[in-house]
Amino acid sequence: MLNIKEIAKLSNVSPSTVSRVLNNHPYVKEETKKKVLKVIEQFDYVPNLNAVKLKRGRNFLIGIITPEINEILLPYINSFISIANEYGYKTITYSTQNEKDGELDALEALRRKEIDAIVITIRRTKWSEIEPYSKYGPIIALERVDSDFVPSVYLDQYIGYCMALEYLIQKGYRKISNAFGRMEGLNTFRRIQAYRDVLTKYNLPIIEEYNFTNIYSSTDGEKIVQRILKLDDPPSAIICSNDYVAAGIASEAKRKGLEVPRDLAIIGFDNHLMAKILDITTIHNPIKEQAENAFKLIYKKLENTSLATVPLEFQLIKRKTT
Repeated sequence: MLNIKEIAKLSNVSPSTVSRVLNNHPYVKEETKKKVLKVIEQFDYVPNLNAVKLKRGRNFLIGIITPEINEILLPYINSFISIANEYGYKTITYSTQNEKDGELDALEALRRKEIDAIVITIRRTKWSEIEPYSKYGPIIALERVDSDFVPSVYLDQYIGYCMALEYLIQKGYRKISNAFGRMEGLNTFRRIQAYRDVLTKYNLPIIEEYNFTNIYSSTDGEKIVQRILKLDDPPSAIICSNDYVAAGIASEAKRKGLEVPRDLAIIGFDNHLMAKILDITTIHNPIKEQAENAFKLIYKKLENTSLATVPLEFQLIKRKTT
């Protein structure tokens, strides 16, 4: 069986170039890469993964901490897995069911060098408890975090929420309701801040009974409509924690005889496929690009080489629910 030196000789390149090709290194000319891959294919070369792991001191395995794998988080997880695979890394998902013990299992795996890095979607463990583990390998957070040790890849939810609020107000809506998600997260905190700032800017009343909390699913959205109908002075518009909540509200509103957007305007968040199918106005959240940027930050730390991250921004997608 060939080794790397023999492949290099047959390809008329250096062994280090062969190594870069095998490791999907970005800085290899396409012509050179094709030449090396042709030799590899011709002689059916298979690298000794154990030797590679020993030499490079890692397992090429990244842990993903997530409370569960649901329709909201799946696009992010799939995007992260996809780009990791492109660069020769596999992933293991720690579905924690929102339990700190599950998160600790992943962090301990990093400490024991069973995995090389961690990306966190949503967590319950305090950042002060997570930060000490960063000395064992890169930890990247999807949500916003104020930490000197754990970088985060996020968009400021304040900006996206202001975008939705300004649009509704321009359309003439004044009684605006909110379906907020996880209340302990900084993302929700920024949405609440945006709501208060924008309504204060336009001298609009902040009505606490218009705010619904810990709302995540389409079923939660359906229940919101039932609660709205019991109010003496119901809101004329609602901004949702995600598109699935918006879908539940839109469906239940129709069943209850409300006309959308005349009786109730609806804005979702994220721009999942569900919003497109049901023609729901939403705020586009570049989830795929966030996942890719998260991997690139991890790759930079593990491989000591940079991959260019892309700038991220929210976009208002106007559809029939407003």
